[in-house]
Amino acid sequence: MPETMLERLVQEGVISPLTFGFAAFLADEFILKEGSIALFTAALVSERNQSGDTCIDLSMLANHPLFDVALDFPGHCPLAPGLDDWLSILGAEVWIGAPGDTAPLILEPPRLYLGRFWHLENRVREGISRCLSKRPLIDQRKLREGLARLFPVAQNTSRPDGQKVATALAVMRNLAILSGGPGTGKTTTVVKVLALLLEQDSEMRIQLAAPTGKAAARMVDSIEARKRSLAVETAILEKIPEQASTLHRLLEYDGHGFGANSKNPLLLDCLVIDEASMIDLPLMAHLLEALPANARLILIGDRDQLASVDAGNVLGDLTGRGQMIRYSPVTANRLAVLTSVPVQLLPTSTEAVGLADSIALLEESYRFGTNSDIGRLSRMVNRGQSDEALSLLEYSSSAEVEWSEMTGLSVCTDLIEQAVSSYAHYSLSATPEAALASFDGFRVLCATRKGATGVGEINRLIGEGLRRESPSLDSTACHGQPVMITVNDYESGLFNGDIGLLWADDSGFLRAWFRFPGETRSFPLRDLPEHVPAWAMTVHKSQGSEFDRVFLILPPEDNHPLLCRELIYTGITRCREQIIIHASRRALISGIRKKLDRSSGLAEKLGWRKCPSWERNGSEQP
Repeated sequence: MPETMLERLVQEGVISPLTFGFAAFLADEFILKEGSIALFTAALVSERNQSGDTCIDLSMLANHPLFDVALDFPGHCPLAPGLDDWLSILGAEVWIGAPGDTAPLILEPPRLYLGRFWHLENRVREGISRCLSKRPLIDQRKLREGLARLFPVAQNTSRPDGQKVATALAVMRNLAILSGGPGTGKTTTVVKVLALLLEQDSEMRIQLAAPTGKAAARMVDSIEARKRSLAVETAILEKIPEQASTLHRLLEYDGHGFGANSKNPLLLDCLVIDEASMIDLPLMAHLLEALPANARLILIGDRDQLASVDAGNVLGDLTGRGQMIRYSPVTANRLAVLTSVPVQLLPTSTEAVGLADSIALLEESYRFGTNSDIGRLSRMVNRGQSDEALSLLEYSSSAEVEWSEMTGLSVCTDLIEQAVSSYAHYSLSATPEAALASFDGFRVLCATRKGATGVGEINRLIGEGLRRESPSLDSTACHGQPVMITVNDYESGLFNGDIGLLWADDSGFLRAWFRFPGETRSFPLRDLPEHVPAWAMTVHKSQGSEFDRVFLILPPEDNHPLLCRELIYTGITRCREQIIIHASRRALISGIRKKLDRSSGLAEKLGWRKCPSWERNGSEQP
């Protein structure tokens, strides 16, 4: 029976129990023949979906082993046939539908999807198309005057003011996507966009949101810090929102479904979402369906960061997976008129993708200048320049970047002692609010949750070190212990990934304190949802956060499936002042060279041309 090979695959950890259960269900339900290549293909789709892919591209896998297996199987590891034969085999199965069908899998040559994800991808495509079809009415004279007031002096006459162009674009379009690395002025740009939108319509209902409570709180702080300095009337400033919501709360998610949908749309005219790279495909589909027909949508994020934890790479797909953004001549000319930027300085093409007219890339970093080693390192990693990055880490004379070479299979004792020392200060703060702010000055980031270099083990080691320094600390819950919520709890408003501190009140009782947008709240320990210690956290969980100093720990294996340039780039760009990378030479080089592009059909469906680099494991770029 086909299950024999599947059982061996799951026993050896090649496929998950979930994949095995899915394949076993298909085999039983449709009485599939022994050794069915269609069944093994279905198992591969399920397994890749759990790794973040929304589909598999059959043309890239034809004539290759379906699974990367370094085991001596009694039979042969399933081998994919040629593409034409493969499509014929899959097309003959009654449980594999065509586009638009309701079926366990959908075949849209050359891609094969789980049925649910084909429909989700097309719901996102349709939602983006709806946004692009709307053209807001604007007072161009008022907008031009506003842009001149908020951007009074050209920074460099030889290159366009990226923030000014991005601001004009966002006001012009119903859909605007602002992408840039750390310190490129994304929040500054958005605050000016909101001010100009309110000058166009003072009654515009604007809502701020982010994928996590942590990102929402940081968004509020950033907007509050920047809005007061704007050359805008007080009445307009007062209407710029100072509250933000998580996306799940905005969409009225109750643990079972979304209350906001196409039949019960959101009550807003403009939705601004920060940290958009964290939005997965299902959440984006629900969001677009709940958006009112004429509402504006502004997405902010860094397209070079790690993609969402769950399946999809929506921001990457929307922005062309790293392709250069060029505007249509019509949009370029309109931008030139509004901003006084010479049209020849704007990237323009008569073959521009329609979606590109809604995208602004902010590339000039105001935090990391040209001489900043953190900035230089992040750019080298982002370009796949492993030799240059390693040289910078080895020979840099500044304190901004440091490489602590990992020579074994576990983290060196000295690094743990440094982490213990770095964490010792925040528990001396006078208040839990001050402690939360101080705690964000330093963080240990790991690539993985498990193993000798994973979050679980590093948290254990740091906890033991801190207890040696302060023997009075309890082994399970103690004053100053950071905790991370691991489930979504809709009653408390605490969600997976939220971080707080255990803090003793005046009576000596421990409570858990968390930052919410605009406030800090405390909870009795008995009411706290499931949680774990959080001196160390994964790079994925760190998205939406910034710290003064970061220790980034990579796994020792140079072929670890999570090791890639996006992970290293994201870890580096969480810090403001110093990054220490603890990794072996081989793992660091391999990770920087490996570009992880998730398999998806969304980018092409939105008009982007397919590039040779859209491969699962990528390669070093020149």
